[in-house]
Amino acid sequence: MRIKIINPDYGMTSEALRERERMLSAIARPDTVISMDCLTESRVCIDSALDVVLAGGEIVKRAITAEKDGFDAVVLYCLSDPALAACREAVRIPVLGGGQAALLVAGSLGYRFSVLITSAMRIPEKEEFVRYSGIDPSRLASVRSIAMPLEDLRKDIPATVSRLVEAGRRCVEEDGAQVLVLGCLSFAGLGPGVSAAVGVPAVDPAFAVINLAELLHAQQLSHSKKAYPYPPARKRSWGAGEI
Repeated sequence: MRIKIINPDYGMTSEALRERERMLSAIARPDTVISMDCLTESRVCIDSALDVVLAGGEIVKRAITAEKDGFDAVVLYCLSDPALAACREAVRIPVLGGGQAALLVAGSLGYRFSVLITSAMRIPEKEEFVRYSGIDPSRLASVRSIAMPLEDLRKDIPATVSRLVEAGRRCVEEDGAQVLVLGCLSFAGLGPGVSAAVGVPAVDPAFAVINLAELLHAQQLSHSKKAYPYPPARKRSWGAGEI
């Protein structure tokens, strides 16, 4: 199968995109082809609810293009699942978000889970995200921040893992978490190290969403058009483009 990953950040280098493709291909099936693009029109990095809205139009455009280009699924490479419902309305191929995929996996591994994120200012947003993702909010033990800027997460991987482990232990010991969710796709690949150090499963949303896309493709499943019907046919335009 062919998966188009939409990374909702602006201006990533080709080298950075190919590095992520290689990492994700390593956990995918041998016959899965992964292609990642970033935003080129919307000058945002998803770090707030405002960024999610500003990036939405371009994300939907890219999902439509992916379907026209013959991709079998679209993956939104962000725990906030930006424009997820809108993309599902616009296309028939599966559209999956890293956040929803990670929560579904976490819910199958224990009764209560915690989410580890970069900034404390986004804790209320992530708590609300769990609610509207269809997960019983009583299963959320906590959302904790590692207090590290988004742009620094992959500059010093051992330091990032150390902070994740420290926060993860507090989630388990103080909040009663039995499972951890890495709350940013920039944490991709760090789950096994965190899990080994803390002693509970640590769900990597990047890996979870790729494997979920493969599962749906293998079973020839996609989102229901009764749930996500095509919007009324009319020309729509905004500052970044037109669909």
